[in-house]
Amino acid sequence: MKAVILAAGMGTRLRPLSNNIPKAFVEIDNVPLIIRSLENIKSFDIKDVIIVVGYKGDYFKKKIGTKYKKIKINYVLNEDFSKTGSMYSLSKTEGIVDDDILLFESDLLYEKKAIQCLLDSEEPNEILVATLSGSGDEVYIVVNENNELINLGKKIDNKKDAIGELVGISKLSFDFLTELYKLAKIDYDNNNLNYHYEEVIFKLSKTNPIKCRLIQDLNWIEIDNLEDLNRAKNIIYPKIQSKEKNKK
Repeated sequence: MKAVILAAGMGTRLRPLSNNIPKAFVEIDNVPLIIRSLENIKSFDIKDVIIVVGYKGDYFKKKIGTKYKKIKINYVLNEDFSKTGSMYSLSKTEGIVDDDILLFESDLLYEKKAIQCLLDSEEPNEILVATLSGSGDEVYIVVNENNELINLGKKIDNKKDAIGELVGISKLSFDFLTELYKLAKIDYDNNNLNYHYEEVIFKLSKTNPIKCRLIQDLNWIEIDNLEDLNRAKNIIYPKIQSKEKNKK
C-alpha cells in the first residue's frame, strides 16, 4: 500500500495566504496541513508517499525533501497545474504507482480514524464519506442498497438522497486505478483536462462499482478558503486534539 497526495492546485480561494506558499503548507497550530497528513500516514506504517506537485512545487522539496522520518517521498510534477483538474494530476502517477493506494487531497485536516476505517475494510475500492457539513461546497454522495456509488457532485438533482459528502480520502486498488487512467485518457484525447478525480471515479463506477464508507462522527474539514481555515482552527482542530488526548 502506498499513499498519493494531490497537491498541485493554486489555492486561489486562500489568497493572500497562498500567494507565497502552496495551500498544503497552511498551518494549524504551527503545523502545515501536509505534515499533519504525513504524520497520520506514518502511524499506519505506510512507507511510500507520492506527492503530485504543481504550483510552487519546489517549495515541497525544500521543506520536506525526499524523506520524512521513515517515509520515502517521491515527487511528480503536473506542469499544467493552472489549466488542469485533479484527475490530470493523478494521471501523472501512471507508471510510478505499482500498488494499491490511499489517495489524499492535500488541503485536509482530519483525525487518524479516517485512514483506519479504510484500512480495516476488506473492500479493495472505497470512498470515505462524512455526514453533510453544510459548508455550501459539499460533493454529495448517493449510494444504492449495497453502499455502491450511484451519484456524486456538488449540483446533483437528488441531493436529498445523499448519505453524506466526499471527504477527500479514498482507497483504490491498482487494478481500479489502471482503469481510471485509461478512462481519463479518453477525456484528455478530447482535450478535456479539467476533471476532478472523483468525477472520473464516478464514470468508472458505472462499470466497476466502488463502495462508499460513511463515518458519521468524523472530525475533518477541507480548507478551501479563509472561512474554512477559521473553522478548522477554532472548531475542528480542538475536537481532534481532545480525542487524541482521551486516547492517551
